Amino acid sequence: MIDLLNKKGDHIVFILWGAFAQKKAKMLNESKHLVLKAAHPSPFSADNGFFGCKHFSKANTFLKKMGSKEIDWTSLD
Repeated sequence: MIDLLNKKGDHIVFILWGAFAQKKAKMLNESKHLVLKAAHPSPFSADNGFFGCKHFSKANTFLKKMGSKEIDWTSLD
């Protein structure tokens, strides 16, 4: 699925939290998509880079720049 999205999609934001997810970054075209990486937000590692990473605002900045709709992160259930 990641490979398909990377190849066929345009201007996708990939948010890779944690070491396992970050291993997928090598599959992604970072000149075409936004790839954000940080520590996993679990209680055990959130202080190691998740807090303050501003991934939600960075994602919206990128989407807006690309002419896409921003995400309302507050209304996700």
